[in-house]
Parts: sequence; C-alpha cells; structure tokens
Amino acid sequence: MASTAWAVTGAAWCLVLLAGALRLGGGRVRVPVGALSPVEAGLLRGGVRAATQTALVELYLGGAVRAEFRRTVLSVPTRVPPKGCSGPARAVYGALYRRTHPGRLHDHERVRGALGETTRRLERAGLLVSAKRRWAERALLLPVFAALPVTAGAGGAAGAPAAWLWLGGLADVGALALWAASRRTRRGAALLARLRLLHAGTRRATERGDPGAVLLSAALFGGPALRAQLPRFTEESGLLTRPPREPMERSGQGGWHPSQGGCGG
Repeated sequence: MASTAWAVTGAAWCLVLLAGALRLGGGRVRVPVGALSPVEAGLLRGGVRAATQTALVELYLGGAVRAEFRRTVLSVPTRVPPKGCSGPARAVYGALYRRTHPGRLHDHERVRGALGETTRRLERAGLLVSAKRRWAERALLLPVFAALPVTAGAGGAAGAPAAWLWLGGLADVGALALWAASRRTRRGAALLARLRLLHAGTRRATERGDPGAVLLSAALFGGPALRAQLPRFTEESGLLTRPPREPMERSGQGGWHPSQGGCGG
C-alpha cells in the first residue's frame, strides 16, 4: 500500500507540473507597450468586469452616459459615443437605452459579443490563456484533487510516513493555485506590470485636465483610481458595487437604441 501512496502522489505532481508547463508554454511574443487600448488593458487586468467598467468610464468621460438614481447608469439622449470610441464602449452604450446597474452590463448580449472579440485578440497576442488551453489545464488538474484522499487512505493502511501526506497536500495546493489563477499568461503579466510602471503618473490626472489619462488610470489600476479620480460618478453610479438582488426599474426614458446607429452617430 505504501507503493500505491507513492505512485498516486508522484502522478499528482506530474499532472500539476504538466498543467504549469501548459500555462507557461509558448515562445516569446513582443507586444508594444502602447499597443493595448484602455479597454484591452482593463480586460488584461481584471477580466470582463474590469473591461466593462473601463468602457463605461470611456463613455462617461465623453459625456455619453450619466449616473441615475438607485446606482444605475443611462445613456444621455442628446449625446452619442465619442468618435473613435472602442467597440466594447459602443456595445455598452447600446445596452443603456434603459437604466441599468453597471454590474449587469457585462451579461448583456451586445457587450458579451464585443468583449469576446477583445478577449480573442488578447489570446492571439499570447497575453491571455485561450479557452481551449484553460480547459486542458483543468482537465489535467481534476485528478490531482483525489490525490490526498487516496494517499491518506493507502498510506494510513500501510502505516506510511507523514511525508506522503504532505506531498499529496502540496500537490492539492499547487493544483488549486493553478485552477484559480488569472487567465493572464506570463507575457500578459509582464506587459501589465510595464504598463503600470510606465503610466504611474496617470493616477494624478484629473477629469477636466486630462480625461484620457484618467481613463488609462482606471483601466490599469481599477477601484483605487476610480475612487480617487472619479469619486462622484463611481459612488452615484454604483460602479464598484454589486447589483441588487431585486430587478432594477426598467422604464428608463430616452437613450439610444441599437437601431439609431453606432459610434460617432
């Protein structure tokens, strides 16, 4: 039975190492620091929620959305998205023909589609783990979670030393860390770190002085930057809060409808 404990533990570690190699694999791809849009930088930092927040800030700084009551946002009837705004921002604007909590926007069909295209671009650039590689990683990791119970049972029956239990437990910890890890690849994490270092000064920008820098700051630094640089909009819109459980009021007036056109009118 002790040999079974050893074999199971060794197999678990092999699977963890294979999953780690799958995540780290691939050649080096140099992505220019200025190649990412703010929404793409937000997606790289915090996933679809952060990208949606960045797209909403992009529209707000362009005067195309406003905060409404009960921490909702709504498009401004007399404004359209700024010329040249990102695809996700146009999609968010199209979803705001009625009052909506910001935390629900990323589930809107138009927004999901636009963010899906943005995600695929980052995957092709080697900055995010693709969905297929993510599934492959998790398929390798699933058996690892059975390692500790099997090792404990086999080792306990044979009086195996506690070392096998520790090794099985460490394999579980490694598998859990990989399972919960961000989709950023090694290159993606390095690029995000470079962007944050290069644009650290944007955290001192003001909405009136340099809205472009404020947008980039929100994309790269998230909540702390939003609270410091856009405190009123962040608070009134509920940008960093969870959606309420009860359905939001759906009778918002005005706003843009998808049939009216796109960015720049």
